Amino acid sequence: MENRSHRRTLLLFGTLAVYIILQSFWWAYLLIRKDQEMQAMITAFNLRPDFPGTPADRVERTFWMVVGEGFVFLALLLTALVLTYRAVRRDLELARAQRNFLLAITHELRTPLAGAKLQLQTLLRPDLGSDQRKTLIERGVRDLDQLSALTDRVLMAARMEESAVPLDLRKMDVVPLVREIVDHAVRGSCLHHHVDLALPPTLELCVEPLALRSILENLMENAGKYSPNGTEVRVDLAVRGSHAELSVTDRGDGVREADRAHIFRMFHRGGQEETRNTKGTGLGLYIARRLAHRMGGDMYYRPNVPRGSIFTAVLPLP
Repeated sequence: MENRSHRRTLLLFGTLAVYIILQSFWWAYLLIRKDQEMQAMITAFNLRPDFPGTPADRVERTFWMVVGEGFVFLALLLTALVLTYRAVRRDLELARAQRNFLLAITHELRTPLAGAKLQLQTLLRPDLGSDQRKTLIERGVRDLDQLSALTDRVLMAARMEESAVPLDLRKMDVVPLVREIVDHAVRGSCLHHHVDLALPPTLELCVEPLALRSILENLMENAGKYSPNGTEVRVDLAVRGSHAELSVTDRGDGVREADRAHIFRMFHRGGQEETRNTKGTGLGLYIARRLAHRMGGDMYYRPNVPRGSIFTAVLPLP
């Protein structure tokens, strides 16, 4: 239904653009035809345009003036049509991304809520042993942690959009923090993957610890979601010239060529939400890159060979 509506919008715009262009050519045709009639009259009455100020000379100068203005008008018109087309396409893409986000966030919120509710309802049974109760409580806490993380991500994205996130940058050895985040991911988002970690003994960077944690957690979560169980996820931290690079490599299907220019946009997720097999809201990479920018760095994607993705956060050395 959404694609049909988008096609109708683009069809209406295309029809209007073609109509305006045809009208411009018709106007040019009438102008040329009128000039030919005037030239025929000049020839018939033997009015030579050789001398300035004669009627024939004024007709010829007026013709070329109108032709010049017509070409300028046509150029401006075509430029306006191109810019309008791009704006319409951008608005349609944003509307699709926001719609996908609403569908995704509804599912993402419902899942942990339903899980926590189920654990609490089961806890009401009087025949449960202490070990069973402990297991149910741990599952409920895990569901609530998932809900809390999702809420924090949405709030952070909103604050990022308003440029209202103050970062407390400090010089610190990031190796222990990176190791801690990866160890947590091994027990969580990358539980079913082989995680390979390559770190230097020490590396001091000027970062905000929570921001760096958010960046690496998002990249690790994506690697776990979009690569098959049992495959390798590699985390590298190394110095490259005047900056450090923190990379997460997976062996999944990679990012489609059509999506590579948009993966860091807010709400963007490839494909349609109704047919998607993986969870997500389209906020993780957006937040990660914005945080990297706030710390004076950047983030980029490149395909892994022979398959998979490599996401790299670039951070300046102090």
